[in-house]
Amino acid sequence: MEDILSFGAILMIGALMGILFDLYRAFRRISKPKRILSFIEDILFWIIIIMIFFALLIMTTDGIQRGFVYIGCLGGLLIYMLLLSNIFLSFFIFVFELILKAISEIIKVSINPIKEIIKNNRLNKFIKIPGVILKEMGRYIKIVSKKK
Repeated sequence: MEDILSFGAILMIGALMGILFDLYRAFRRISKPKRILSFIEDILFWIIIIMIFFALLIMTTDGIQRGFVYIGCLGGLLIYMLLLSNIFLSFFIFVFELILKAISEIIKVSINPIKEIIKNNRLNKFIKIPGVILKEMGRYIKIVSKKK
């Protein structure tokens, strides 16, 4: 019975690896990295996947590596890739695009006041503010130190 439960857990680990792979594919599709960055991302992704796999393997089977572990992981990955991958990949791409649009809007809203300041040539007044503050602070420090 324990082996059956372990096999089910290993199937789930394989499916989780598939979900993480689809998350990575969606990120890559949105970011479109250059060749060298792509190579670095691939290496980092597989290092992370291996670490997760062995951590989950230790949690589920106490680190025992037998044939059913690898067969179950591969089976879970294949089942996920055949049945659910397209749905999850589309969802992840949609979420990433939504996040990018939200960030883009936040940046637009944040930059518009700065553009207006530069356009209306009010930048000089904003640059002078720290100097005026420091000058006033120095004046008040002199006044306070004289009273002691």
